[in-house]
Amino acid sequence: MKTARRRLLREASALGLAAATPAWAHCGPTGSATEGPFYVGNAPEGADINPAKSPGRPMRITGTVFSEDGKTPLRGVRVEIWHADDAGDYHPEGSGDISRYRRGDINLRGVARTDDAGRYTFTSIVPGHYGERRRHIHWKVSAPGQRPLTTQSYWQDERGTARDRGDGTDRRAEDCRWVAFTDQQGVAVGVFDIVLKTIS
Repeated sequence: MKTARRRLLREASALGLAAATPAWAHCGPTGSATEGPFYVGNAPEGADINPAKSPGRPMRITGTVFSEDGKTPLRGVRVEIWHADDAGDYHPEGSGDISRYRRGDINLRGVARTDDAGRYTFTSIVPGHYGERRRHIHWKVSAPGQRPLTTQSYWQDERGTARDRGDGTDRRAEDCRWVAFTDQQGVAVGVFDIVLKTIS
């Protein structure tokens, strides 16, 4: 599988198409990372995961979920994310099932389903720093026939900084889990493509 991806990269380079090669092409299946202490099961579905309008810089993160071949988009994948607010706090700062909490306690958590082209979108706010950790988003991704994935993504502009070097969690995050956010009319916009492993 990795040999095929390397061949794809060589061919694209020869054709002058390297810049158009998807970012995940040299990473393979998306790597896993710890769930963390604040996972709440059965989060609400919806693209806007900031219904409480917590203050912060607006953020939009989109992407495509692919099967292990790195080419086939997967429809109907359950993509779940959660992250801290602008001050670095989680809502709630607890775990367990969502039924344990009042609706007003739940924010910056949600579930989306990929469309026919394998794409998903979430709108939220840029998370603050939780403790000594890098800025990050938690992910749980699942689909029939694919291995469930729990992972975290990070901000490319924090890579190599003192905060990055001081964060002992997930030290070997591959290149494709570092998201390069850009400013689009005041909104931080990033793309995080995900490659799932097929159950053999």
